[in-house]
Amino acid sequence: MLQGLDLSGLVGLDLGCGIGGYDFLLVGNHNVRKVIGVDIDAASLYQARKKAAKKSFGNAVEFLRVEPGPLPFDDDTFDFAFSKDSIVDIPDKSAVARELFRVVCPGGFVVMSDWFRSEEPYTEEMRTWATTGDETYEMDTLKSAARYLTEAGFNDVELDDRNDWFREYARDEYERLKGPLFEVYVDKFGAAQAKSSVENARIRLLLAEQGQLRPGHIRAFKP
Repeated sequence: MLQGLDLSGLVGLDLGCGIGGYDFLLVGNHNVRKVIGVDIDAASLYQARKKAAKKSFGNAVEFLRVEPGPLPFDDDTFDFAFSKDSIVDIPDKSAVARELFRVVCPGGFVVMSDWFRSEEPYTEEMRTWATTGDETYEMDTLKSAARYLTEAGFNDVELDDRNDWFREYARDEYERLKGPLFEVYVDKFGAAQAKSSVENARIRLLLAEQGQLRPGHIRAFKP
């Protein structure tokens, strides 16, 4: 996601920070001066703050609970915005792009990685995976993501479709989970959960091979 970008000394926003893992990497590995992680889930933010205290990052990492809707920041607050696997859960992605454009400074950028769908209609398996069950997803295409970022005002949008990589990753994951790691999962989570994990990995591999489930990286720049 960050290859070729110099984040040293910058102030960033992490949209959908979860328990803060990427924020610690941004500060610790990429020399970001400060990152504010926002999320709607209080339990995740509690864990993020606990981890931050143990890592002694001081004021370099901050976590803030937000409600769905406009972000609680002034215009042109951040040098960059970052998001990993979060926008897939948000229905109004155009509104997200507009808010990111508003809070990023002129000359700044957004860098995102998320889950996308194919340009083709859903297969039966993809529709079941994305729209039913305990966790559903607001799937979009990479081209649509480029469009709503451009409409928000960003330019020089860069797209990296990661489906080729993901097919190999998903195949390796499935083979390991049903083979050498299966008994490890049984010991740790029980037989039912282990079987469920293998089946979930099988479905992800199938969707990857169909070209339906496509992780992608996006960069866009604010003039």
